[in-house]
Amino acid sequence: MEKIVKVEKGSIAWKLGLRAGYDIVAFDGHPYVDILDFYFYDSATKFTLTYQTAKGEKTVLVEKDSDQPLGIELEDNGFDIKPCKNRCVFCFVEQCPKNMRSTLYVKDDDYRLSFTCGSYITLTNLSDEERERIIRLKLSPLYISVHAFDEKTKVKLCTNSNSAKVFAYLKDFARAGITMHTQIVMVPGYNDGEILKETVEELYKLYPFVKSVAIVPVGLTGHRDHLTPLKTVDKALASKTVDFAEEFNKGTESGFVWCSDEMYIIAGRELPSSDYYGDFEQIENGVGLVAQFLDEVTEELSYHSTLKGNYTLVTGVSFYPTLKRVSDLLQEIYEINLDVKVIENDFFGHTVTVAGLLTGQDLIKNLKGNLVYKDVILPHTMFKEFEDVMLDGVSIADLEDQLDCKIHVSHGGSGLIEILAGDENE
Repeated sequence: MEKIVKVEKGSIAWKLGLRAGYDIVAFDGHPYVDILDFYFYDSATKFTLTYQTAKGEKTVLVEKDSDQPLGIELEDNGFDIKPCKNRCVFCFVEQCPKNMRSTLYVKDDDYRLSFTCGSYITLTNLSDEERERIIRLKLSPLYISVHAFDEKTKVKLCTNSNSAKVFAYLKDFARAGITMHTQIVMVPGYNDGEILKETVEELYKLYPFVKSVAIVPVGLTGHRDHLTPLKTVDKALASKTVDFAEEFNKGTESGFVWCSDEMYIIAGRELPSSDYYGDFEQIENGVGLVAQFLDEVTEELSYHSTLKGNYTLVTGVSFYPTLKRVSDLLQEIYEINLDVKVIENDFFGHTVTVAGLLTGQDLIKNLKGNLVYKDVILPHTMFKEFEDVMLDGVSIADLEDQLDCKIHVSHGGSGLIEILAGDENE
C-alpha cells in the first residue's frame, strides 16, 4: 500500500472519493508494489482502483482519457533497490579499491532501474511475479546483460545457475512486444570467438524486439589479487571482434551489433563516423561516443566566430588521441592555446583507460606543479551526476585549491567549444 498525501480538488480521484490519508491498495486487482504501478495506470483509460479508508477498502472503476491524470500525490516515489545475486568473474565492483564513495560499492540488479534509468541487468534475481509484472506494465525498453547464449559459459561467467535462464526471459519479453537493448562483456577465453558469434546470432533471432547488442571489452583493474585470473582484450582479438561486428551488420537493414569505442581503440582501428551508429542507442555503453563528440564540436563551431584563451584539457588514455587531434586543429584555425594532458589511472591501475574512471588523486598527482595554463577543462564524466565530486570524494573546490587553478566542466563536444568561446555560463 502507499499513502495518498494530496488529492487535487475537482480531479478524477477527488470525484471518485479519494482523499489525502487514504492508502492505495491495488490497481486492477494487482497489489500496489511501487511508483511504476501508479505511472502505468495514471496513463491508462480504464481500470479499477482499490483504496483503504478508516472504514475499510473500497474499489472504484476509473474511466478517463490517457492524458488525464488521476490528480493524486503519493507519499513515497522511490523503492528499495534489488541487489545483484551474481558473482561475475569480471565484476567491476569486486575490483574496486577502498576509499571511494560508498554508493559505488552497491551492486544493483533491478529491472525498475533498467526501465527508468537504462541500467543493465542480468535478470538472474527475477521472480515469476516480477516477470509477469514487466509484461503486464509493458516496461519497455529494458537493458539486459547477456554475455553468452551457451548456458555453461553463462553460468561460468556469472557464478549463478539462474543466469542460464536469460534467453527464456528474452523470448517471453519479445512475445510481449517489449524492446530490449543488450550487452556482451567480452572476456577472452570465455565468451569470445565462436561463443560470441553464436550469442549474437541467437539474439538476432529475436529482432526487432532485441534491438541492439553492444560488445565491450572486459574492464580489469589493478586490484584483482583475490579474484579469478582474467586476460584483457588484446589488439588481435579486438580487431577480430570489430571485423565480426561490421560484417554481421552488412546483413542487417540498419545495424544490430556494435563494438564500443574502446574496442576500436584497442584494435588500433579508425572509429566509424556517426552515420554508422544509427540513433546512438548504445551511447551509454561507450558505443559512438567519439563520433558524437566530433559531431558536436563541428556543429557548435558553426555558432562561434572566435575561440579565445589559454586552457589545459585533461583526459584519459583512451580519448587522448581524439582530443589531441581536435586540439591541434582548433589551434591551427583560432588564436587559442591548448595544452592536452593525458592522465594514467594509478587509482584503479593502468589497464583502466577511460576518463570517467579517473580520480581526484590521479589528477592532483599528475597536474600539481605541471600546469602551463591555469584554466583547466575536465569532462563531466569524471564527476558524480548532478554533483561536483569525483569517485574518491575529491570535489571541484578541492582540485582548485590543490592545483591553484580554475576548473571548467565540459559536457561533450558542444560543451567544450562553449567554454573555449567564453559562453559556458550562457
